[in-house]
Amino acid sequence: MESETNDSITGKILALFLRLIHDIYTSPINLILVGLIIVLLVKLFLLKRKPTYSASSVKIQPELPKMPKQDLTVEQLRTYNGTDSNGRILTAIYGDIFDVSRRSDLYGPGGSYSLFAGRDATRSLSKMQLTQSLFTDEYDDLTDLTDNERATARSWHEDFREKYDIVGRLLKQGEKPSVYPTEESTVDSSANNDNKKNE
Repeated sequence: MESETNDSITGKILALFLRLIHDIYTSPINLILVGLIIVLLVKLFLLKRKPTYSASSVKIQPELPKMPKQDLTVEQLRTYNGTDSNGRILTAIYGDIFDVSRRSDLYGPGGSYSLFAGRDATRSLSKMQLTQSLFTDEYDDLTDLTDNERATARSWHEDFREKYDIVGRLLKQGEKPSVYPTEESTVDSSANNDNKKNE
């Protein structure tokens, strides 16, 4: 009796499987869908097994010391492009200069955003385009940007503020640089203030 039950269950499963094969085989839509599923599964399986990069292509950048805050002219900023600056890479957005050196894979030579290195990237980010013509060798006052482009650039500015250190301001022609306290004097003055409070 038990073997008859097993045979009937096996027979039912086999009948369902044959019916499924028949339904797939007789319908062109089902054939196309099964073909797509097989292709996607093969691609998914191969992508998981094959790395997209080789270990030799990954550049390990030594960590640079924190850059002291300083304002720069457009000409001075251009020197921080990752090659002329011992690996230091700076970019400016809305007048703030960001140290993006730790992401040399993106902003350094050959990186996806290497056009930003040593440049004011505000116009490019506002228009969401990576085109050489959007970068200038002079201070860009951005007066011709639309309100939407300004909002887009501000959004990028906030994104960069969350990820990278601001190391200064981009100076307009003839503008005087600010004098920033050094890190040590900032630590010393806060320690002195704490001591005065305790007295």
